[in-house]
Amino acid sequence: MEATLHHISFFVADLERSVRLFRDVLGFELIWRVPKAGGRVLSTLLGIPRMEAELAYLSDRKSGVDLELAHRISSFPDDAPTPFGALGTVTVSLSVEDLDGLHRRLSEGGWAPLSPCLDLKPPDGGAARAFCVPVEPGVLLELMEESAPKFPRS
Repeated sequence: MEATLHHISFFVADLERSVRLFRDVLGFELIWRVPKAGGRVLSTLLGIPRMEAELAYLSDRKSGVDLELAHRISSFPDDAPTPFGALGTVTVSLSVEDLDGLHRRLSEGGWAPLSPCLDLKPPDGGAARAFCVPVEPGVLLELMEESAPKFPRS
């Protein structure tokens, strides 16, 4: 099985400031923005109860590097240890084939996925299925199989 980088996602304290950095200073293109994302599927995918965040997706089309910036709207319970979704936590998203087979192999190999394979509806109109696996404290690996290609590259 071959995997390719899909995007890198990380949580930020100030979404506007981060968008300005990547768009205005570093030249990334803002592809889409969602003022409030959340719900059962996103919470299950990331393993974050009651997950709500505002999101921005940016791309450096020349290099093919894509970033998803997330700013938490919801808060963590007071008694929770610093969980995934806190500032500084990161997701590396890889495009793969045979998502179901990979889910099975990871489960059998001792890497516990946070959920079954879930259907996603990205804001760009595509369709995908994904699941996440924690690999280190504060780091998730998102494995994604797209049924429609990501936005066209120029």
